[in-house]
Amino acid sequence: MTFVLLLLNVLVSPCTSLFHSNKEAVRDVDGFLMDQHDGNLLQVGGLWYWFGMGYTDCKLEKGWIPPLDCPGIYRKFGTGCGFRTDHLLNVYTSSDLENWKHAGDAFPIDGRPEGIYFRPKVIFNEKTEKFVLWINYLPPARTPLAAYPNATYLVAQSDAAEGPFEVVNDQPGLMYEGAGDATLAVDGETGEAYIAYDAWSNGHRISVEKLSDDYLKSTGEETNSGFLSEKKHEAPLLFERNNKWYLLYGHTCCFCRFGSGLQVYTADSALGPWIDAERDVNQRVKMSGKHVIPAQANYVFEVDGHFVYTGDLWTSAEDGLKSHDVQYWGELIFDDDGIPEIMEFLDELRL
Repeated sequence: MTFVLLLLNVLVSPCTSLFHSNKEAVRDVDGFLMDQHDGNLLQVGGLWYWFGMGYTDCKLEKGWIPPLDCPGIYRKFGTGCGFRTDHLLNVYTSSDLENWKHAGDAFPIDGRPEGIYFRPKVIFNEKTEKFVLWINYLPPARTPLAAYPNATYLVAQSDAAEGPFEVVNDQPGLMYEGAGDATLAVDGETGEAYIAYDAWSNGHRISVEKLSDDYLKSTGEETNSGFLSEKKHEAPLLFERNNKWYLLYGHTCCFCRFGSGLQVYTADSALGPWIDAERDVNQRVKMSGKHVIPAQANYVFEVDGHFVYTGDLWTSAEDGLKSHDVQYWGELIFDDDGIPEIMEFLDELRL
């Protein structure tokens, strides 16, 4: 009888046992600190892929005029840390979300237009069997700030998650120009994909649009949700849970050490109508100016029914390299009304 109970316990145990430290950068299976930022996670079959910008050996910088943690926007194009033209799109693979192997640069420099890249998001299209990358792109200009009015997203695709991704669209047809931060989400039932983004042309106000069936462009004004934030907001998170859609976002926060909030909106469909839950789940600490989680949001991924928030703890690297800034992971806990509860900082995540 005891043997039978032990066997049943093994059979019904969760698929994944997850541990992630929020106090130090993660090392890959070869012992190297992972250089992985502003990206997303994607599961295909039994394998996880973690995409993110690789900032290599550049040092953290601090300016004297706002944004204080982001002086590179004022410097010569391609020279500031986080604004160089040689940053990589790193991809790592894992079967258990703990042991990661570096799979290489998925968007090689010699195969992409010259410019500054950041905040990559990769999704898989089951109809076309293609992996699709949307990534922020600043074309060459005198400074990154001068380039922002012409900012766009480059859309690339690949037969393999590890790449190489090839650009297939440099004018994806969104309603608002001057691309800001963006995220992608796929409806698990219909396979339809959506983008939540802000733009320089609208003062960084966030809206949602539906993508084309091949995920290579937006349907633009035809499906725009209307503004879902006031000005000066970015880093949206878009995901679905129990047939309810969630949009979370914070204030503009360029490599900021204090982190940004997470306002919550919900809807029955990705295009709305959206309802303000009137809750900031990453609250600001009184007097200090910091948020409880001093991170800027990247993505929310689901594993075994758990929804995990990920964000960059900018300026957290012990050695002062932006490439080694720590990634924060924390589970979103939902109340009886299906609204994420206010988060607390955890030294580690265990599922």
